[in-house]
Amino acid sequence: MFCPKCGKEINDSSKFCLYCGYKLEETTKDEIYSHSYYKDSYTKIHKKQQKEFSFGETFLKGVAVMLVIIVGLFGILFAKNYFAGDMLNFDKMKYQQYVENPSLIPELTEPESLRGLISNLKEVQNFLELYLKVSDDDMDTKMETFDKYRKELLKLQNYDNSNLLQENVKYLMPKDKKEFKAIAKQYDKLLSKVGLFIEADESYSKYHLQEDARFTYKKYGKYLPPMVNDYLKLRAKHYCQSVFKDELTIKPYQLAQRIGDYETFMNSHKEFRYSDEVKDLLFSYTLVYTFTSDRTNMVNINKKIFPKSDKKFMKKYPDSQLQELFSHLANSANGISEKQFDEMYPYEYQKTLDAIKPEKSELSDIFTLIRKNIMQLRTDDTFQYIYVSSTSSWIPYDASKALKKGDIILAETSNGYDVYDYKYKKTNQSIQLEENAKFMIKSGQLIAFSQNHLQIKSLDNAYGNFTFNTLSVKGIKKLFPDVLIINIDTFGENSVQIDKPAGSVKYMLISTSGGNYDGYRLSGNMTIGELNNIFTVVDDKAQVDWASDIDSESYHMYFITQQSGKTEQGETAETTSAN
Repeated sequence: MFCPKCGKEINDSSKFCLYCGYKLEETTKDEIYSHSYYKDSYTKIHKKQQKEFSFGETFLKGVAVMLVIIVGLFGILFAKNYFAGDMLNFDKMKYQQYVENPSLIPELTEPESLRGLISNLKEVQNFLELYLKVSDDDMDTKMETFDKYRKELLKLQNYDNSNLLQENVKYLMPKDKKEFKAIAKQYDKLLSKVGLFIEADESYSKYHLQEDARFTYKKYGKYLPPMVNDYLKLRAKHYCQSVFKDELTIKPYQLAQRIGDYETFMNSHKEFRYSDEVKDLLFSYTLVYTFTSDRTNMVNINKKIFPKSDKKFMKKYPDSQLQELFSHLANSANGISEKQFDEMYPYEYQKTLDAIKPEKSELSDIFTLIRKNIMQLRTDDTFQYIYVSSTSSWIPYDASKALKKGDIILAETSNGYDVYDYKYKKTNQSIQLEENAKFMIKSGQLIAFSQNHLQIKSLDNAYGNFTFNTLSVKGIKKLFPDVLIINIDTFGENSVQIDKPAGSVKYMLISTSGGNYDGYRLSGNMTIGELNNIFTVVDDKAQVDWASDIDSESYHMYFITQQSGKTEQGETAETTSAN
């Protein structure tokens, strides 16, 4: 111990300090510990040694820590579920905006630049995910939309470094694998956001866009039926290119594993919607595995690798229908002949990808079905007519019809029609009608009858702009072949008599000059047709009264049945006398 007065170290049993004579019995341990030399070292060690272990205190502290951890975990789970539910409600509100205004739904369009494609595709993908997640549509409808999306992705393979991939890269025309990898790394920074990458074609100097199956599975798999999710997962697992220039880009056992996985999936999903696609992949991979130059030439791969892979396949897939083929391959250094392959391959199907291969190369709108379903649920009586661009004809508005690019909708207003595009977005065009004008469809043409001017006009589309064109007598006859046309301009301001064939005859009054005839009246024994200027005369008591304007003198048109001869149907009626 140390003397509390002089600080010298002395024997623990001493009663006096040998150096200063200080009497130690008069001090307490606390006084000894109070010395500055003792505070910094001995006190801490000595107190720690004197402290007794308490099991009860330690146990309680452990329980408290466990409780804190458990409460924390429950708090995290609660927060996760709470925010997940909050996000779901937010997504539903967001989707409702599209329901209220279908024109907001994005469209996949032909790209003019790579950045334009990426921006457009990102919008389409985000809406597709939102639709699959929160829409009330049945799963069949959702799958139909998803299938269309997959077909559009296949079309993206048509875009390469000759027509689109010419942005933000160091090399435009790579010469070898090393240069291509440098370009691919640069493109990956742009394309990974939308699940695309570039893949080399026959030579490294040409490369094209390719779908990243891992992105598709991660973004959409959880919203689709389990069978489709499993397939997307399988595609994500085996997304790498398997062969390049007839040489394997992956190890033989990896391709054999791929073949086994696809065969197992096909055999366990007989009614799968993409069964033809799975069979095609299975056939293609088996064909590559059997006849690749690596197997026949054995230049780049050790000769023992393929037989080992064949044996591993037979061991891992004992129920495979390909056992005979792989058994033969395992005992053959250079594979088998094409004839033997056809004899041993156990599947019969068309060896092409016709099931999902797109019909056209142009990108198309994948959400037309969604817009159609949305509009079917809405009651909007203002929509009246649809211009179908593919046939250049008009049809009555039908909410169940899926519109395509170029189609136009007319919505009735107080003084005409507003023009909407195929996405139900209002354009800056409008169609103004004359007072008392009437619209109707005849032989695919949308015509407007002007009652005041006795003219019939067709609404024609000229490069997206709609204009009225007055129909000639010949044009009117084509639309109304069973009507005799009377051109009121030929009479001038005179009352006339019309020789009428015997029996009921249908007439139409027109004015090629478009004069003001709002004062004409039909009277007598006649019936009015589908337009106000069409009437059927039964006997001689019918007449037409008209005036060039309201204040002018009235004139009359009398109908007299012919005693001999007829006025042929479809020709302009002639006057026989004037009063």
